Amino acid sequence: MTEAGDNPRVSDPTAASSAAPQAPDLAPVPLMDPKRVYPAWGPAAEQAVVEVLRSHHYVKGPQVAAFEEAFAAHVGVDAAVAVDSCTDALFLVLRAVLQRRPPEAREVILPPFTFVATASAVVNAGGTPVFADVDPHTWNLAPASVAEHVSERTAAVVPVHIFGAPADMRGVRAALAAAGSDAFVLEDAAQAIEATLDGRAAGALADAGTFSFYPSKNLAAAGDGGVVTTDDPELAAKVRALRDHGQTRKMYDHEDVGTNSRMDELQAAILRIKLQHLPAWTAARRAVAARYDEAFATLPVEPQRLVAGAVSAYHLYTVRTAGRDALRTALQAAGIGCGVYYPVPLHRQHCFAELAPSGASTCPVADDLAGEVLSLPCFPDMTAAETERVIAAVRDAL
Repeated sequence: MTEAGDNPRVSDPTAASSAAPQAPDLAPVPLMDPKRVYPAWGPAAEQAVVEVLRSHHYVKGPQVAAFEEAFAAHVGVDAAVAVDSCTDALFLVLRAVLQRRPPEAREVILPPFTFVATASAVVNAGGTPVFADVDPHTWNLAPASVAEHVSERTAAVVPVHIFGAPADMRGVRAALAAAGSDAFVLEDAAQAIEATLDGRAAGALADAGTFSFYPSKNLAAAGDGGVVTTDDPELAAKVRALRDHGQTRKMYDHEDVGTNSRMDELQAAILRIKLQHLPAWTAARRAVAARYDEAFATLPVEPQRLVAGAVSAYHLYTVRTAGRDALRTALQAAGIGCGVYYPVPLHRQHCFAELAPSGASTCPVADDLAGEVLSLPCFPDMTAAETERVIAAVRDAL
């Protein structure tokens, strides 16, 4: 799941919304409000941007290199390769992986309950998406469904840490091992910066990981941005080359047909500043989520559950209820921002229609989730009063 999938300003009313407040003296509670934390990082970032502008060094410079080093250390991997979006991060890794496989063995297993970029990256890299269903409680890729779909044609599996909650990586690995598969495992950790599983960070749980820095993400750039994380030096070198037109040893030495997917110096400078504040922002999200978990324990809504040993980054705090549409209408009337991610699972998308005969019959959980999930406000600097207003509005609606 990558960039535009959780843009709070999209026009589709099924994707996100906030309505007029219930009373004139109460301001709306937004679904997300990145402006609130700007005083913490903005002044330093403004100065960093000025320094980049005055340097006239806008690409392939020291800011990107420094950000890659800092991000790799933050995640706990040997290498981070900064690119211009998480969509390209997925594409470049899959391109490197799939080109090593024969054309008849380029299937990639992934969940349909995610943003379209996860599957479109597979297609654009020359692979075939194979949709495996998700777990009814964690909403992440179900290992049992992976086991049903893995075959000698499987080149890779892409678990998505949906909403910031780590997928069952142990279960996915076990399913592949039981099938005797050597498939590459790629984390789509677009929403999961600072999530952990068994004490290890998302992005360091598989052969490689990818992250998004889209403006609505927990760690956001001032535009698009993404990164690949890995402990594999050969893969890191391959992605570095592919992001820069396939260049390797020197300028105009192209071993592959690559693309232009470089992160620019301005984005890297901003992300370096914001990375320092990320732990505090993540702690704030988790505090709001903990209060919601406590308050909703006796209500007919089911928050996303975590696999054993997992800690979510809570990019989105999402609940599941059969009365989703009525709850959404009531929250809008009370001035509470909310959003639906995602109203149409990938195996129902027109662009993957040719995959529907197999995918549509095997993903009933994803179909159910699309009609029952609702994301609630959960962001840094959200006040206790706002949290209680959300809780009261949900309780009243139910």
